[in-house]
Amino acid sequence: MALEERKALEENRVFVERTCLPFLLHSQNDDGGWGFRSDTHSRVEPSGWALLALRQCSSSSELPEPVVRGLNFLKAAQLPDGSWPASPEAQQGSWVTAVACWALHGREEFSGNLDRGLGWLCADEPGEAQWWWRAIRTVRGFRGVSAQKDYYYGWSWTHGTASWVEPTSLAVTVLESAGGNLLPAATRRKKLAEAMLYYRMCPGGGWNCGNPRVYGVAGEPQIGTTAWALLALRHNPDRAENQLSLQWLEQARVKIKSPASLALACLALQAYRRDTVQLTIGLREELERSETSLNIPTAAFGALALCGNENWLPAGPKS
Repeated sequence: MALEERKALEENRVFVERTCLPFLLHSQNDDGGWGFRSDTHSRVEPSGWALLALRQCSSSSELPEPVVRGLNFLKAAQLPDGSWPASPEAQQGSWVTAVACWALHGREEFSGNLDRGLGWLCADEPGEAQWWWRAIRTVRGFRGVSAQKDYYYGWSWTHGTASWVEPTSLAVTVLESAGGNLLPAATRRKKLAEAMLYYRMCPGGGWNCGNPRVYGVAGEPQIGTTAWALLALRHNPDRAENQLSLQWLEQARVKIKSPASLALACLALQAYRRDTVQLTIGLREELERSETSLNIPTAAFGALALCGNENWLPAGPKS
């Protein structure tokens, strides 16, 4: 390892321990959860990201008390059907179920909650999985509007609506941890969703939030969406689509200014063993500049990108 790389790694770790993790700990609410910003009401999504960062970036092998309280917040927020709601007042499961499952992954005491959440994800289907959805699109002529094969589908932001790339990517990633009786259902859903992601890739590589073409015009890729899709498809590193999208991301990274987008780009490129030394230095500098206005997801993504822990992605069940 080159001297510059070792120096950057050490400075990154110090920054995570002195800035990112304390910010997350100080932002925790009394109920154990986190809002999107300090002093806002707890929600499942930011709580999941904060917990993932605190668990994966801490140097201690013991779970600190704030993490235990956060995990119990997620346990209490789970709905009877195994899903998690997008907001506290909602009584219907949503895409944040994938984030909650991710945060609980690997903790034996929450294995029942994890299994029920994964089971809900396996059973949840978007609108285009229903015959009536396809019939309406055919009758109304929507097929000429966007490039979309309805027999490839993933997950939606809101239950019963259309699939989108980001929630699909998150669900595919966390279903990697499914095992036991869930394995056949998880394998089927992942296969369909991965096919959807490849089909939805933009012509020059990368992904946007929805369709690769609308009214015949090629869509513009987005950094965050591309990063999540690449992470979901990381087990196919040599596929032409993955390589093309990695190439697009590496070319686009010089223009990234948002700390959250920088962090997600780092995480995706790191998963494919690409050089991210200069990118992490830029990320650390951006986080330092925006320290007074950090939000919870950005701090969590930044910590994960800078801490040097390569084991933060869910792993499959042990054989």
